[in-house]
Amino acid sequence: MPQDFSSEMSQQEHSLSSAYGEVLLHWQAPEHEPLELGPRSRIIVTVLLIAIIAYALYTDSPLMAITFILIGVVGYLSLYREPRILSFFVTARGIIAGSEFYEYDTLQSFFIYTDPPFENILSIQTAGKLVPYVHIPAMTVDINVLRDTLDEFIPEEKHDPGLVDTLEKLLHI
Repeated sequence: MPQDFSSEMSQQEHSLSSAYGEVLLHWQAPEHEPLELGPRSRIIVTVLLIAIIAYALYTDSPLMAITFILIGVVGYLSLYREPRILSFFVTARGIIAGSEFYEYDTLQSFFIYTDPPFENILSIQTAGKLVPYVHIPAMTVDINVLRDTLDEFIPEEKHDPGLVDTLEKLLHI
């Protein structure tokens, strides 16, 4: 089975090379860390949701009640869904993260977090206004090799994690 996987990856790298330039580095990682809630946490969240829905019904806000019912259903479904394993590539023209391609021309800088709680995360700063930073898990790749490879194309600058980054890490999204 490992031989089939490696031949599949080399075919994928070959097809990517023609479209996105030579593949310099490749790794796979889960799209996010799985969230493990204990029984006590589940009870607290369930009671809180029921209280909010009851309050919404008491104040005659059916839209609010429906919204929190949907939040509960989506939360329940996402809690038991395993994170997808995504492929990440550093190529001669840019970075491929899953199905997204970030050209070096549109990237301003990169930073690799090495300290907890943001350890082994590659942060790339894009020119986007809505989402200026993209975080890529880099748990299965040598950080020094990744840093040296990216240093050839874009500068490394420290990215301080913001409130959204902290919430993203705490909520495992």
